[in-house]
Amino acid sequence: MTIYLDVLLLSNLWADYALLRTAAALTHTPLKPLRCLLAALMGAVSSLTVFLPEIPLPFLILGRILLAVLLCGIAFGFGNPRVLLWQTGVFFGSSLLFCGAVCALSTLRTPSGWYLRNTVIYADISLLTLLLGTAAAAAIAAFQERRAAAKRHRTYRLHLRLGGMDYILPALSDSGNTLRDAFSGRPVVICGTDALRQWLLQYSDAEKAAASARGFRMLPVKTVTGERLLPAFLPEYAALLSTDGKMEQPLDILLALTDQTNTPAVVPECCIR
Repeated sequence: MTIYLDVLLLSNLWADYALLRTAAALTHTPLKPLRCLLAALMGAVSSLTVFLPEIPLPFLILGRILLAVLLCGIAFGFGNPRVLLWQTGVFFGSSLLFCGAVCALSTLRTPSGWYLRNTVIYADISLLTLLLGTAAAAAIAAFQERRAAAKRHRTYRLHLRLGGMDYILPALSDSGNTLRDAFSGRPVVICGTDALRQWLLQYSDAEKAAASARGFRMLPVKTVTGERLLPAFLPEYAALLSTDGKMEQPLDILLALTDQTNTPAVVPECCIR
């Protein structure tokens, strides 16, 4: 079978770009198009292994895992190892599902112009077909994401334990809150000081209250009004309550305090499962 280099690189570039975008959407990670394109380009170059002899399976799996870590590091950054491993796992899992679907298809009937070697898929298809197929898949994914977002963007209840006392606060899921702690990678829930007034009464201000808790730090936050520092800390316990109040989803978060919100608590979308 004749393998055309331009078709090989372009199809794998397109596939890796789509998989990285999928991983970003599933992990709720901001992704810059240029970084995604550079990572996808690296993945496309790795597809040249299709010209190599058959690689033993253990080395093939190890190489693919290392490549997935590299691609996710280029796309999302190498900041927090735990977050990077989570992003890599989602990206690698999506890749396995895609490759598994193609392998299952090939056992039934190998499509004309398709070739699979060393986990690299070569599809001899026209550029127009590739663009139209990708556009259709992106449209379906965007439609599903909007439907899921409509369900996520609603009011929840947040259970907090501070100073040995429990608080149940109304909470709003916000896709615009992508704030994470740079050191631990934990998502940050922003809470209004009015909602925790009873706990704050024993302190002179919110910063001293946060400083009395474990994991205190000042987080830089960008808002529509500018950039400011918010006191943040680890709550003794945090969870989202189900609508009937019978089930709780524990949260591993930082709690940041602000006096510039009318909402008791703003929960990042990545915390909603």
